[in-house]
This record gives sequence, C-alpha cells and structure tokens, in this order.
Amino acid sequence: MTTTQQMIGDKIKQLRKAKGLTQSELAGEAMTKSMLSQIENGHALPSMRSLQILAKRLGVDAGYFLEDSQSLDLARMVRDIEAKFKQKNYQAIISAVKPLMDGKLPMTVDAARLMEFYVNACFYTGTDGGIDAISRAVEIYERFGLFVESAKVQYLAYALMFTQSRYQESLELILRVREEYTSKKVGNDFLFELDLHYAESVSLSALGDYEGSREAALAAVALSREEGVYYLTDHLYRVLSNLAQMSGKLEEAKTYLNKARLFVQFTEDELSVQLLELAEIRQANAEGRYEEALRMGQQFQARESIYASSGCLVTGAALYHLGRDEEALAVLSKVTLPDHAYHPLDRASVFTSYAYKARIYARQGKMEEARQQSQIAFERVQHYPPSVHRKFIEDTYRELHN
Repeated sequence: MTTTQQMIGDKIKQLRKAKGLTQSELAGEAMTKSMLSQIENGHALPSMRSLQILAKRLGVDAGYFLEDSQSLDLARMVRDIEAKFKQKNYQAIISAVKPLMDGKLPMTVDAARLMEFYVNACFYTGTDGGIDAISRAVEIYERFGLFVESAKVQYLAYALMFTQSRYQESLELILRVREEYTSKKVGNDFLFELDLHYAESVSLSALGDYEGSREAALAAVALSREEGVYYLTDHLYRVLSNLAQMSGKLEEAKTYLNKARLFVQFTEDELSVQLLELAEIRQANAEGRYEEALRMGQQFQARESIYASSGCLVTGAALYHLGRDEEALAVLSKVTLPDHAYHPLDRASVFTSYAYKARIYARQGKMEEARQQSQIAFERVQHYPPSVHRKFIEDTYRELHN
C-alpha cells in the first residue's frame, strides 16, 4: 500500500462522510461498493476516470485527491495537532499553527481542519486571531461544498463572541448558522443540532430572555429524546433547573436536577459531577435547608476543583443564613471571579458575595464597610440583565444607602 493510495482513500472517505453519503450512494453504477471500500481503505488506487467520477459526485476537482509534498506534511500536522487537542495542550497548538497563518496555506480540507483546532485553542487561551481563522476555514469548506462543515466552523465564532460579552451578536450568529445548516445540510447531524439549541438557550439567558432560553433548552431535550442522542442532556437539565429556580419554581427546579443527576451518573464526567453538586447546594440554600447546604458545601471545598470559588460562595451563603457571620466572612473572602465565568448570570452570582458581606457588616454595626461592599456589587451588575442575583444586590444596596 502506497502513501498515495492511503491519502486518496482518506480524502474520499472524509468528503463522503461529510456529505452524509453511504458507500453505495457514492459508488453508484460507476463501481462496486466493494471497490470503493478498497479505495477508501488504501488497498486500491482508482483510475483517473473513476477519480473524476468520484470527484464530481463529491463536488470537488479531481486534482484535490492528488497528493503533493505540502499536503502530505499538512496531513501529518493535522494528526499531530489533533493529538495535542485531545491532551488540551492549547498553547502548543497556537505555537505550531500561528506561523502558518502568516503564510499561504493550501486550499485543502486539512488546512481548514488546522484552522478549526487553532480557533478552539484561541478560545481556551483567550488568544486573538480566531475570527480570521474561521473566515479562512469557511472559505475552504464552501469551496468543496462542505456546507455542514462550514456551519460548524462558523459556530465556533459564537464562543469567541460570548467571551467578549457580545451576546446579541452571538445569538444572531447562531440563528444564521442554523438557517444555513437547515437549508444546505445533507442528512442530519444531531449532535450539532443540539449544540445550536444549547448555544441559543445560553445566549438568550445572557440577554435576559429567560422564557426563550427555557424553550430552546426544552427543544434540545425533545430532540435528544426523539433521536435517542443524549449529548449535553445533563447540562440542559441544569440550565432548566437554574431557570426554574430563578422564577421561584423550586419543585420544578428540583425535578430537573434529579433528571440531570441520572445523566451525570451515566456520563461519569468529573466536571459535570462538580457542576451538579454546586447546583444541588444552591437548591438547598433556595429551599432554606442551610445546614444541609453547609455540609455539602464543606465536602465540596475539601477537594481541588476549578469551581472552588463557586464552592466558597454557596458555602458562605449557607453560613450567612445560619448567622455564623465570622465564618461566612472568612469563606466569602475567598470568592473570586473565575476566568471561565463569561455568562452575566454567573458573574452576577459571584458578585452577590459582596452583598452577603455587606449584610454581615451591617449586622455587626460596621456600616462604612457594609456600604462599601454593597457599592462594589451594585456597580458591577448594572449592565447585566435582571435576575435574582441582581435583585439581591440592588435590594442590599438600597437598604444600606437609604
């Protein structure tokens, strides 16, 4: 088996799957399914006539399948970058790909895939340059008629916009990408459709449209149930629980949390487990079960977590309600705004720590400190949409500055 055969086979298989075609559909009457299978697996080299037929059906030029030294190097690089991405070595990806951004990359699918990995690495590291990479990847994918792949790479811009607090733009992007995907798709990519629903729900809640956010999350849950694809289901149920809790519908919130736990236990993802535990502690606080919330919060704090700050917040809230003021102040002083907190609801929740401290200082008669803390919280949430967090902060501010 030669490198040429393997490379041509890989490209044919990649394009066929991207267009949602079976081997039988692509082979048609030009060749047998068995022959196409051998070609895709690198065990046979198609004739130029067969290559032209396949290229026409896949919407590309036959020359795309003919290798050169640059495309070989690029294919190897894609495999290397993919391995780094799985290891979450995002800085290494940026270091490897960024120099290529200044040069002239070939118009190949491998180049587009490199751009995708680069965009994701930019998002996770807060590096500029992701939007330009998205534009270049979209141009390549649309050249080869890979409209679903084009929609997917445009979707990546949603995350970049969200980190920059451009919530309205991120929502408009999601709606536009969905329209393009629906009009040009070949077959169904249910995982991507769930991504779009989830992104719509998150963007709507960031804009304060909580009912719209709820409807988008429910649409995703319905799609999951209909297709038997339970991707993101635990996240969606946590979103629904949080929305219900903010509306004061505590029984509904608890029901959604119970459903979320079922799927978290199924996925066994450690970060999902921690997010669920935090949600359950917030639920206990909302229901007035402060001793239980404190116990769970202290257990959460006993282990290392990227959500340690959130653990301090829910624990501090429980201590505040129990009247254990000094302990509450000590724990709330550890609350910081995490790097991964991009959603205005998450940020507003963090800033309630200042309001809790303000109320404790007021109970202790330290009014200057109380007003100072409430002022900080009040100023930081003024550009956020209405929420229970913002209301708590504003109520605290008014009470202390009346």
